[in-house]
Amino acid sequence: MSVIVSPSEVRTAKPEDHQELWRMMLAAHTENGLFTLQPEKVEFLLRRALLPEQIPAYDQGPRGTIGCIGTSRQLEAFCWVLIGQFWYSNDYHLEELIAYVDPEFRHSDHSKALIDWMKSMSDDMGIPVLTGIMSNFRTEAKVRLYKRHLPPIGAFFLYPNKNVSGHRAMNGSH
Repeated sequence: MSVIVSPSEVRTAKPEDHQELWRMMLAAHTENGLFTLQPEKVEFLLRRALLPEQIPAYDQGPRGTIGCIGTSRQLEAFCWVLIGQFWYSNDYHLEELIAYVDPEFRHSDHSKALIDWMKSMSDDMGIPVLTGIMSNFRTEAKVRLYKRHLPPIGAFFLYPNKNVSGHRAMNGSH
């Protein structure tokens, strides 16, 4: 039985997406998580992204948004960005926290749509977007995809060569 895929159109996540976002974040962490999941931290940031109108004006905490594909009953993909700054600058940038496509929908154009959404957010806000790939699952294909759409600026490395939270070994052979 084939899966019906939504059009690869990114929309802003709504509070009704909360449960599905959690499902997808847990799947993404299982697949690519490098460190121990801290649900309270994730929930704090998630609520700020889904309910920005509830953040007081004086609050200087993190701000972000989530773009998603699919319905509130079945998300197929999502991307979460925060507004950040590097330690040496007051310049802002969009920092991609996660871009994830549900395995059932990876044959779609959702990944490209998420990259285009990040670029559109960057253009709309007038600040650069910083994104990357921290994965040992189909890493080479993901890097090729990103290189087709974005200019590369470096690489990431992790030592020791195992998952920090101890879930699985990382060997880069996937």
